Amino acid sequence: MNATTEQTPQAHRAYIYQALSAMFYPPTTELTAVIEELPGRLEALHPELAQYGSDLLTEFLEQRDNLTTLQVDHAKLFLGPNELLAAPYGSVYLEDGRKIMGDTTMDALEHYRAVGLMANQESNQPPDFIATELEFMFFLGHSYLQTGEAEYLERQRNFFAQHPGRWVVPFTEQVIAESETEFYKLLGLLAQKFIQAELLALQAA
Repeated sequence: MNATTEQTPQAHRAYIYQALSAMFYPPTTELTAVIEELPGRLEALHPELAQYGSDLLTEFLEQRDNLTTLQVDHAKLFLGPNELLAAPYGSVYLEDGRKIMGDTTMDALEHYRAVGLMANQESNQPPDFIATELEFMFFLGHSYLQTGEAEYLERQRNFFAQHPGRWVVPFTEQVIAESETEFYKLLGLLAQKFIQAELLALQAA
């Protein structure tokens, strides 16, 4: 990516999806560099959301030297071992009975396979894990920037409409309601409002 493409709306969009994906994994100090760039990217694409990025950065920097509180909250919300407070899987919200590994999970995997990808096996998570779906949105946007092939944008629009665009809002409602730290409340708010802004942008396209 050259300096010009890095400043296009598609480049900002890809970065935001990648940053959101990273923040749904267990927190590490490496998140600092990711979040530092987020307010500027939001300002360029959805300026009404930039303050959420700034607040997230402030909260993370306050916790960075001791991430235990964030790690505990992350585990309670997304990992267990007890009942998940905010299950981070699309099928829980898209299928009857809030089941995991349903038909919609397999459909997400088919989207990945269509472009030669597999779900992230290192994380030991289902294909419809929130971070994996957001990372796929980044991959498709980045692939378009690299190749200029409109097919990647069409795949991005289709995947968004069938997957994260359908379930991220109810998922983030759970995150906002159940999180014990301001950081994860802010992450839930930003993810929710970003997805809603993307829905509007998709409808206007």
